[in-house]
Amino acid sequence: MPQKYDSIIFDLGGVLYDIDVQRTKDAFAKIGLNDFSKLYTLKEQVDLFDSLEKGMINDQGFVEGINRIGGVHFTPEQIKQAWNALLIGIPGENIDLLRKLRDDGYKLYLLSNTNILHYSSIQIEMQEKFGLDSLDQLFDQTYISYKIGMRKPDAEIYKHVMLNHNIDPARAIFIDDNEDNIKAAISAGIPAVLKPKDLTLEEVLNRWVF
Repeated sequence: MPQKYDSIIFDLGGVLYDIDVQRTKDAFAKIGLNDFSKLYTLKEQVDLFDSLEKGMINDQGFVEGINRIGGVHFTPEQIKQAWNALLIGIPGENIDLLRKLRDDGYKLYLLSNTNILHYSSIQIEMQEKFGLDSLDQLFDQTYISYKIGMRKPDAEIYKHVMLNHNIDPARAIFIDDNEDNIKAAISAGIPAVLKPKDLTLEEVLNRWVF
């Protein structure tokens, strides 16, 4: 039976990689920034976080921005550790699944709103835990927001991925854990699936992709 899709576009956090935003909120509260949840959520972000995700500021600019808008004076290390606290890890079975998908002939792409601090930490994890030089090895191409200056759910980022690889929208599927990103992908003509929190990635693929 022929494959329904030949290209799969994955989100990172919440799909391939386990995260918990509450851990970062708790970490900032622990060092004295109790209203961090007002500054950042996955759906609404102040300009500082958008700028970090689009690569418009570096890690130093982010540290300075947190101290400025929070009215605090934390060290760079304190802020970076609290910011990275949401990173739980990537399940080994997801690594195995990506390898199997490529062996089966699927083209795999990563499309993620990720900043330099989180992505650098994830890359270290890939090296130390899985012996990979980079997470990028598991994909035909990775599109990371801070590297390309665009972020979901802006329509341009979906068009950028599709045009770069001449992907047939009818033969591609996008998997994300954010409903706004799913709606934007569908509006751009890409079939998309919202990953429920209670399903593993393999269960999502078995239900909607294969």
